[in-house]
Amino acid sequence: MDKRILKSMIPTLSRMASSRRHRYPRLRLSPSRILALRLRSKTDRQKKAYGNAFEFAAKQRTERLPLLLFQAWMARQDIRNEDRISAAIRSITPSEWADRFRSLASRGWSRGDVDHWIWILSGENGDVRVQRLISTERPKPIFLVTILARSDETFRKAEHHFHSPPRSLVTMTSTQFLLLLRRIVRHVQRLWPRSITTVARFTGDYIRMIPSGATGYHQKCEVFNTALQLFKQPAATQPIRNMEFNWRAQRLLLALSDNLDKPLIINKASYRAIRQVMVGLKRSQTERAVAIRYAKSWPPYRQDFDGLDAKRTAGVVMREAGYPDDNYDQALGALGGMSNNSPTVQTRSLPPKEWEGEEQDRNVYTRWAMMIRATRNRQEAKLPNLQARLVPATSTALPGETRENFPIHDANYSEYELARLSPPTVTELYDQMITRGLKPQGYCLYNLLINAGSLEEGTRYLRDSGINPASVKSLTLFKQPSFQALRQIPLLVFKSYIQLLCRLQPDRRGREKVPLEELYLIRHAIKLVRLRLRPDTTEGSTFRPPWSVILRALARPNICVLNGTPANNDAEALSMSLDVVESVRRTAGVDPEIFLYLCRSIQKAAVSRLDTWEASIRDSNTAGIPPLVSSAESVLKTLKGLFSDMTILVGSPGTASSRLQAPSFMHDIGPAHLHGYMRALAFLEDTAAMKHLLQWMLANKSYIDEEAERIGNRGHALIAKTLCAFQAFVGPSLDQEEQEDIITRMENTGDPTDSWKWPTPEEDNAQTPAMV
Repeated sequence: MDKRILKSMIPTLSRMASSRRHRYPRLRLSPSRILALRLRSKTDRQKKAYGNAFEFAAKQRTERLPLLLFQAWMARQDIRNEDRISAAIRSITPSEWADRFRSLASRGWSRGDVDHWIWILSGENGDVRVQRLISTERPKPIFLVTILARSDETFRKAEHHFHSPPRSLVTMTSTQFLLLLRRIVRHVQRLWPRSITTVARFTGDYIRMIPSGATGYHQKCEVFNTALQLFKQPAATQPIRNMEFNWRAQRLLLALSDNLDKPLIINKASYRAIRQVMVGLKRSQTERAVAIRYAKSWPPYRQDFDGLDAKRTAGVVMREAGYPDDNYDQALGALGGMSNNSPTVQTRSLPPKEWEGEEQDRNVYTRWAMMIRATRNRQEAKLPNLQARLVPATSTALPGETRENFPIHDANYSEYELARLSPPTVTELYDQMITRGLKPQGYCLYNLLINAGSLEEGTRYLRDSGINPASVKSLTLFKQPSFQALRQIPLLVFKSYIQLLCRLQPDRRGREKVPLEELYLIRHAIKLVRLRLRPDTTEGSTFRPPWSVILRALARPNICVLNGTPANNDAEALSMSLDVVESVRRTAGVDPEIFLYLCRSIQKAAVSRLDTWEASIRDSNTAGIPPLVSSAESVLKTLKGLFSDMTILVGSPGTASSRLQAPSFMHDIGPAHLHGYMRALAFLEDTAAMKHLLQWMLANKSYIDEEAERIGNRGHALIAKTLCAFQAFVGPSLDQEEQEDIITRMENTGDPTDSWKWPTPEEDNAQTPAMV
C-alpha cells in the first residue's frame, strides 16, 4: 500500500481504535460555555479577555459537537487579529475535517447541519438568532437552544418565544430542561411577565412526558419543585402588580400534581416559594372586609370570620407536612399579618431577602425588619418611615396596601406617653449607624438617596456607603464623567441617585425665576443615564427604570425646565421627553409606562398652549387657534409608532404560542394607557387615529375588560372616560352611519356594566371640561 495513503488513514484508524473517553474527554471548561463566550464577545477587548479559552477550544480534536461547531465557525470568521486562534484553526488539515464530518454522520448529523447552526449563530442579535432557530423544522442539538437562551442574551420581541416544537421536550434530560427553564424564566420576567403562566404550561407538558416508575417519579418531583421555586422570581417591571401571574403559574403546577395518579411531593423550599408569592397578592374581599373593621383597633391582629383563607393555609399546610417555621418563615408570617411575637398588619410586599447557607442565622434580622415594616405608622414601628408622607384623607387605601403612614390615634395619650412613644428622627438614627461603623447599603441606601434633602446629603450617603470616591465625584453637576467611573456604581444605587435628581428638579409654582443650577438637575440626570446605559452594553439594553424615572418627572404637572412662560416651559419638557424616548428606543426599548408618561407630557403641553391662546384671543379679538402642539406631525409619528409596537399580536392559531395559551400582547396595555392615548390624539387633532383606536378597543374588548378588572372600579371608569373623550372630539364629525355602527357594536358587547356604552349628551358635557 502506498505510504501516503496509509499516512492519510492514520487519523481515521486512530479514531476508530480510540476509546469513547478519548473522543469525548472531560474538559476543564464546558465547550458550550466557550461557544457562549464567543457569541457574547463583540469587541476586541472581550475577545482578548477570553482568548485563552478560545485558543483551548481551537486546539481540541475531540468529537464533541460544540467544539466542532466552534472550530467550523471560527474557520469562516476573519480572525487574523487573533494570531493563536487563527494558527490553531489553520492547523486542521482537510483530511481531518473530512474525517470528523464522517464521524458526525454516524451520529445522525451532516455537514449541512453544522452550516445551518453557524448561520443561526451569525445573527446580529438575540431576536434574529432565535428567529432563525425556529424558521425551519431542521433538527437542532439541545446545547444550541440553551446557548441562545443564555441569561446574558437580550431579547426585544416575544413572537418566537414559544414556537419550539413539542418533540424537542422528549429528547431533553431533566437536567437540560431545568437549565433551559431557568433561562426562560429569567427572560420572561424581564420582558413579558404575564407569560410566566405559559412557561408553567410548557413545564407541565414536560412533566407529563416523563416516563412512570420510581426514577420517573423522582424526576417529576425534581422538575415540579424547581419550577415552583423559579416561579417566585418577581418581574423586572411592576413586580408587585405582576405577582398575580406568578401565583397563576404556581397554581397550574399544583393543579397538575393534584390530577396525577400519585401527587407530587412538595418540599419546604417550594412551600416557602408559594408563601413568597402570596405576600405580593392583593387582599381578597374577605381580607379587605376584616382590614376595614380593624383599621383603627389595637392590636391589629388579623382575624378571619369564615375559616382560613388560601394565604394562611399555605403556612399551616407546610407545618402539617413536617416543616417547622424558622426565622424566614416567621418573617413571611409577619407580612401576612400572622406574627406570634408582636401584632402586625397584613402587608402587600415583595418577599424579603433570604439568607442561606452559612449566613442563614441572619434571617433573624429579616424577621425583625418585616415586623417593623408590617405596621401602620411610626408609633407602632418605633422607627421613622423614610417615606413618611401621611396618607391623604380622601384615600380608600387600608393599612398594608400603601407605603404612606396612617394617622396615629393618640388623642387620649398624655404628653409623657407621647414623648415615650416617639421614634428617633432619620438623622439621629443615621448618626447612630455611622458611629457604630454600620455603612448604608442595599434597601437602606436606596431609600436614603431617594429621600435626601439635597445633593450634598445624597453625596454624603454615597461616600459613607463605601463606593469608590472617584465614582461618587463623577456624579457632580457640570462635570464630564467617564463611563468607567459610573460603571462602578451599582445599578440600583445609580437609579436611586437619578430619582433624587428628578425629585429635586424645582416646580415653577410661586417662583418667577429659577437658578440655572436647579434647572440643570434633570438635564444632568439625562446625561448620566445616556453615558451609563450605553446601547452597546448589556445593562444599557436591559435596564429601563432610570429612563422611566426621568420621563415621569418630565410629565409632572408643574415641573420647571425653562425660565419663561408656562406654555414654553411645557413645550420644552415635551421636547426633552421626545429626545429621551428616542434614546430608550435605541437601548432598552419602551414599555407602557413610558408610553403613558409621553401621553401626559403631550396633554400638559397642549393645555398650557390652549390657556395662553385663549387669553390672547380674548385680548386681541382674533379668531382661529393654531396647532396646540408644535411639530405635531413628528410627535404623532412617534406616539402612533409606540402604540403600534406595543399592540403587535403574539402568535397565531395552530402555533405553540396558541397551544400554550400565551398572552395576546407582549405589553400590558390597560385602560389608563388607552385613556391617555385617546386624550393625546385629541389634542393632536388626529381624528382618524382616534377612530382607529376605538375600533381596536372594540376588537379587543375581552382583553381590555380583563385589564380593567385587575384594577377594579377605576378600570371600568377609565373605559367610560375614554369613550366620552372620543365622543367629545370625534362624535360631531361622525356621519349617521358611522355612529350607528359604533353604537350597535357597543350594544352587542354584552357588557353588564355601564363602561361600554355610547356616552349621553350629559356625560359628554361633563367630560369635555375635565379634558382641558
